Amino acid sequence: MKPKKNKRILSIDPGTHYIGVAILNGTKLAYYGVKTLSERKSPHDILTEGRNVIRNLIDDFSPAMLAVEKTFFANNRNSALLNVFADEIVSIGKRRKLSVKTVAANTVRKTICGNGTVTKGEVAKEMVRIFPELSPYLSSDRRWKERFNYNMFDAVALGVAVLRKKE
Repeated sequence: MKPKKNKRILSIDPGTHYIGVAILNGTKLAYYGVKTLSERKSPHDILTEGRNVIRNLIDDFSPAMLAVEKTFFANNRNSALLNVFADEIVSIGKRRKLSVKTVAANTVRKTICGNGTVTKGEVAKEMVRIFPELSPYLSSDRRWKERFNYNMFDAVALGVAVLRKKE
């Protein structure tokens, strides 16, 4: 009997304060959440903490693939730090011998909703349709909570988009 091939995907929506994460085990959602990095730290400290979060997720879940949402470029300090962090995530995945996929946000949205310009809310609703257990995170009495949870929904959507592209 052949050993089962690991189909676990660690999906990351990178951020310098909030990191959306999801683990898909085949088509099943095994883990999801938002990791929060400490505020008011130097860029070096943010990168160090972010790298530790990613390494711990890889150690804890042993994925076969790492999916990372591509970052956009804007001419400011935070976007430069975000781009460096996203590159670091990809490097960690490659050093750990994972298959690494980077996908642009509009490609994820087009794969999930058929339109690359839909809102984060529409992507979140589609993720709830696929994974009903996410419904408590869809709406909130506070706008900031919804925006916080969009990080997680983006990571889940990225994982689903990568799975659909593989089919």
